[in-house]
Amino acid sequence: MKRIIDMHTHFSIETGRVSEDADRIGFVVENRTLDEHIAAMDRLGITHAVLSCPTLKYLDDPTACAAYCRQVNDAGAAIVRSHPDRFGFAAILPLPDVSAAVVEAGRALKELGACAVGLCSNYDGMYLGDGQLAPLYDLLDSFGCTVLLHPAAPPVWPAGPITGKILPMFEFITDTTRTVLDLIDSGMLRDHPHIRIVVPHTGSCLPVALDRYYGITAAQGRLQKAPLEQIFYDLACDAYPHAVPILLTMTDPSHIVYGTDFPAIPLPVLKRHIQNTLSHPAFSDCLDDLLWNNAKGLLINDPFV
Repeated sequence: MKRIIDMHTHFSIETGRVSEDADRIGFVVENRTLDEHIAAMDRLGITHAVLSCPTLKYLDDPTACAAYCRQVNDAGAAIVRSHPDRFGFAAILPLPDVSAAVVEAGRALKELGACAVGLCSNYDGMYLGDGQLAPLYDLLDSFGCTVLLHPAAPPVWPAGPITGKILPMFEFITDTTRTVLDLIDSGMLRDHPHIRIVVPHTGSCLPVALDRYYGITAAQGRLQKAPLEQIFYDLACDAYPHAVPILLTMTDPSHIVYGTDFPAIPLPVLKRHIQNTLSHPAFSDCLDDLLWNNAKGLLINDPFV
């Protein structure tokens, strides 16, 4: 049996069965108990998982946001303590309050044993290349910490087309791409060389958008090269049949990790997804790296010794 680290999977401290933001994003996600999550991992053959809980709650109330993030991170740490052979967790941070985020990141990494940090693509319009975030990146860089990026809705989007009614279909992946380009253009990644970022959903739109970005910056006389050695990609969601071959035009399997996006994706779909990964010809000689070693090398605090 192969060891597999799921680098894109979620837990929640919500008490309701249906995720609280289902109406807003137009897509229903059912929250799962820890026992249900472990049972799903066992059915899929996934041995280990890095839990994250991306949140945009209480953005207009910094005190409530900080308290919520502490609660989530404490819950993640408790899960790891109870099941150290299965889980690590990525801390969430109370952005856009950068000072509070620095405090919580330090607590989570030093005291709780977080193995990564999860960041959303934007926080009420603050994208990840924003210069105000430099103190946070300074801290993460000092730890050599990996950022697990998760999509968020942009501040505005067109309500008419189907992509505006079901945000994960398009708005999420474009906002992911938007914030990665912002990180590249701002120089934040270049200036923090010990940070690695995992871009979800097979790179989202980055493989296509990056060529466009290079063309525009070259036309402006300020060609910016992406620090691709710091950027990794997970395979969560719809990686087959087209996304993986496109991604491999920009990177190689040494920068790819496995992810499911459970519980957003139902088990029958995930079974096909993992079988497609195990049988894909581009991965035949590097499955141990893609499923385990690449992810293991990104994580701090040794969650899976």
